[in-house]
Amino acid sequence: MRQMSEEEAEKRIIQILQSAGEPLLTREIEEKTKEAEQQCPDSAVRFLNKLRFKGIIKGELSIERKGWIWWVE
Repeated sequence: MRQMSEEEAEKRIIQILQSAGEPLLTREIEEKTKEAEQQCPDSAVRFLNKLRFKGIIKGELSIERKGWIWWVE
């Protein structure tokens, strides 16, 4: 499995979220990157939070889905 650069991971996650058309759980995003044999530079949760703090993606805890969900606007 190849580790992506931060720039590659950012683009890939945005692409995954845009194509999904709905919020995805952290593990769903991880599964999609693993399918492409790619890995985020940090743990997925840490990297997704970095993107959220930068304002690139949105995220919140979902009680009904029992985990963090992520989306782009």
